[in-house]
Amino acid sequence: MRGLAKYLGTLARTMVALVSLSGLAGTAHSEELKFEDVAALRAEVISRLKADHRIREAVPDPNDPARVNVIRAIAAENKPDILLDVTNLLGRIRGLSAADTETQIQRFINALVFANTASNFDPADLIANIRPREYIDALNQIQGEDDSGPVYEEFVGDLVILYQINSKDALSSMLWSSVGGRTLEKLRQIALDNINRKLSNIREDRLSDGVSTFIMEGDEAISPALILTEKFWSRVNFRFPEGAFVAIPRRDCIFVFDKRQPDATQIARKVIDMAFKDGADLLSEDIFERQDGKLQVVAE
Repeated sequence: MRGLAKYLGTLARTMVALVSLSGLAGTAHSEELKFEDVAALRAEVISRLKADHRIREAVPDPNDPARVNVIRAIAAENKPDILLDVTNLLGRIRGLSAADTETQIQRFINALVFANTASNFDPADLIANIRPREYIDALNQIQGEDDSGPVYEEFVGDLVILYQINSKDALSSMLWSSVGGRTLEKLRQIALDNINRKLSNIREDRLSDGVSTFIMEGDEAISPALILTEKFWSRVNFRFPEGAFVAIPRRDCIFVFDKRQPDATQIARKVIDMAFKDGADLLSEDIFERQDGKLQVVAE
């Protein structure tokens, strides 16, 4: 399992249609605390949690290399009461010095485990993100459903729209107990407005004439949320005026393929298969297409 830059580099070497991506990798700082992937970072976070007396237990989620099931010492029952996801943290610490990485990891732990902010959040931090259905199932097992469960809505295929708090310190799921009486429609509007304000941070990398990736630079873990915005689709339509297929096999970027290529779906399938073989930060195995303003799964 590797980071996004290394994955894209492997993809470029494997697929003749794509150009070299060596410039994406960047230069590593000699004093970095290096984590090869989310699993390595998760192991570090678990180690720190187990050493803290305020944590009763921290167990890796067997279904996702980024997640940790946590039982705090204050938990009423001996079952997980917090679900941590280190995906966003990995994006935040890339390229940081050892000291800055240390600070970010500790802030992440403090924000998600020790702070009590269930009834108080800044609406400016609310976003709508894309997650697999199994992610919601795991959250429901821990947080419960209905009034105390995560705020989400059905999307397309195996995906849901999950409402999250994208604070300076961490990315966490929004719970119904935290919404302060706001309706789902109101939350959706707030979240989309916040994402739209970040669109100046979009980075497009043209892997070939017919393939591009789109990334929310500096906030890679919310890159899939771009597909919820009209501004993103306007940009895609300008780039590929004859239409495009979309793949989001990973949680840190979106792949877009020109429909004019006779083998567009085969290339998309190759990209998805490589991502799932790689095993890092996985999202969806489907290929999508937008028709009449709605995203649909492409029948292959």
